[in-house]
Amino acid sequence: MITNSTSIRNRWSSSHSFFLLFIFSIAYLYLFVRVLGKIGDEGTLVYGAQLVAQGALPYRDFFEVMGPGSFYWLGLFFKLFGPNVIVARAVLLLTASLLITLLYWMTRRVYQGPFELLPSILYLVISVPLWPCTNHHWDSNLFALMAVSAFFLWQDRGRWWFLLLAGVLAGLTSCFIQQKGLVLVAALALVVLVNGYRAGEAKPQTASHLGILLAGFVGVGCLVCLFFYIAGGFSDLVYANLTFPLSRYHTVNKLPYGYGLQEWMVPSYYNNLQTLLPLPLSQVMGILILTPFLLIIFLPFLSFGLTAVYCLSKANRAKIFNATMLPYWAAGLALWVSELHRKDVVHLIYGSPLLLILFLVIWNYCWDRQNLLKYSGLGLITAGMILFGSLNVLIASSANQKIVTRRGILYGIKEDPALKFLLEHTKPGDYAFIYPYYPMYYFLADVKNPTRYSFLIYHSNTEAQFDEAIRDLEEKQVKYVLWDTVAAGPKLKAWFPQYEDPSKENLHLEQYLEDHYEVIGLENGFKILRRRGPAFSKVGGACSALR
Repeated sequence: MITNSTSIRNRWSSSHSFFLLFIFSIAYLYLFVRVLGKIGDEGTLVYGAQLVAQGALPYRDFFEVMGPGSFYWLGLFFKLFGPNVIVARAVLLLTASLLITLLYWMTRRVYQGPFELLPSILYLVISVPLWPCTNHHWDSNLFALMAVSAFFLWQDRGRWWFLLLAGVLAGLTSCFIQQKGLVLVAALALVVLVNGYRAGEAKPQTASHLGILLAGFVGVGCLVCLFFYIAGGFSDLVYANLTFPLSRYHTVNKLPYGYGLQEWMVPSYYNNLQTLLPLPLSQVMGILILTPFLLIIFLPFLSFGLTAVYCLSKANRAKIFNATMLPYWAAGLALWVSELHRKDVVHLIYGSPLLLILFLVIWNYCWDRQNLLKYSGLGLITAGMILFGSLNVLIASSANQKIVTRRGILYGIKEDPALKFLLEHTKPGDYAFIYPYYPMYYFLADVKNPTRYSFLIYHSNTEAQFDEAIRDLEEKQVKYVLWDTVAAGPKLKAWFPQYEDPSKENLHLEQYLEDHYEVIGLENGFKILRRRGPAFSKVGGACSALR
């Protein structure tokens, strides 16, 4: 009787902690998701989801490199509740909070102690607040962690449908980021092959288990391909999801490992603190703020290094490499590898959730009898996490300027004059062209992109794609163009260090815009261009348009 009461009380306490973490995550992240930031990928996703909700087929009707799930997932919510920015941010809020709660459940499965909340809270603080917008990385991570959770449930309970569900969820993960679901299902398949059977099973059934897992994954892929084939867009799907990324993505996205720490984080936080606080205090706080990001950058290497030292003793190896821990290793490294297509610090954060759990477990094993060293190291990370999180809350709380759009209300540090221009000079459904890459304006102003491309960047996009965009502008006689001077030309090197601006004679789109448009204003970094009348276009403009 006492045992049953204790068990019930422990289960209630555990459920209570999950619920509180979920509510805390929503409350914390709400401060950030209400803010309008200039993040180009969000516009690609929300505008693409709007088009899908209206019946468009990705890749055939509009061209993007994200997987189809990126548009259909959010498009489903737009279909149900309407294409509103509040809906998009609510989905983000729910996605992130579920992700954080899942991470906590996974942590408690292998570690329960004073710092059991560290992986979840750390990921909460350094993930969405740095990118508080609709993001296919968050969506893919949610489905990936659900796949791993289903795999754990199969291990623990032995029901075959959990293994099938793990394969299906890994397949859905690939619908957001192609390689993430693929390497994840490969990692889980490796666990099945190495382990042979679920924990506690007397007789190995490796072949049948492997078949069930892969059937779920392949089944999703076949259904997606069949859908696009019937819709007449299969070749477009293959080109956008395989051919184009493999042949073009690396041309401007090749980065040194950990890019962004020195280039983005230090100027944004460390250097600014030095202008606000006395030098010794600012240096200490700056180092603390950077501590979580240094951990993220060195996370896999720290985990391997600590493991190598700990496993020098043969008796310790069974604690690190067993049926329970092996999926954390395999799936954790799979998620990390899946984000190495762009090795900046933000993508390393995307790939780190399960490795954070591994690090916590290994760290506690290594310093099991040295509490001072164990707790001081974790305490340093915790202090940096709290300081960074608190500073970001202050910044987000200062965004009180209401920005009213045709798709809902957001807030900013200041007004957005370029968006205001679009709202005042266009009607819903009018054509407008945003160049090179801020498609969020299409969505917020409810205007139509006259081209199939939400972004156009030399070396990444092909010459034929630029030609197609120019023909669309000419054919539709688009009245207004917003040309971003902050994220254009050589300034793109801040985000894409490998980017090189073509020679002037090869800047065909720029030549077309200069020939056919006049500058009528400059608003928050955007040149406002208005189309000239036929009599005022420069001679030869049409020829350069069609080449």
